[in-house]
Amino acid sequence: MKLTSFEREDVHRLLSWVEDEAGLMQWAGSSFTWPLTAEQFREHLQAADTDPPVLYPLGLYETGALLGYCELSDHRRRVDSAMLSRVVIRPDRRGRGLGQLMVRQALAFGFERLKLHRIGLGVFDFNESALRCYARAGFTCEGTLRDSARVGDARWSCHIMSILRPEWQGDKPP
Repeated sequence: MKLTSFEREDVHRLLSWVEDEAGLMQWAGSSFTWPLTAEQFREHLQAADTDPPVLYPLGLYETGALLGYCELSDHRRRVDSAMLSRVVIRPDRRGRGLGQLMVRQALAFGFERLKLHRIGLGVFDFNESALRCYARAGFTCEGTLRDSARVGDARWSCHIMSILRPEWQGDKPP
């Protein structure tokens, strides 16, 4: 399994993994409106075509099949930072460690190829499997944005987490 550039012909496959408005908010925050369309997502991907890019859409593939998706977004070259965002695993493959594999490969891409110093992320406080995944990958919780999102009548709080290059390098096997 390898994390590589996302194949744009897989947009419909990826969008089929987002089943409802709450799932969209959990996956993408307020970046999109429900129902998410291929047009919305393709427009979002245009940030990867700028020079220089501010978005790096990545797909986890096994023998050509898309198993996961994530992005390094909001690439800020002046401070060598980016955000790990829109992390999702194909529903029938969840709970098998693929998220951990994908996150670790995304960190390697960010720190080795993009030469980042900091990679941050936001994750809703009830998403315990994601919180465990990010903590295992070396992310540290920096704080919480309380009641920062609303889905229907519910308000969700978001933890802000990050990992710095020296922390990531210290976690790598020699």
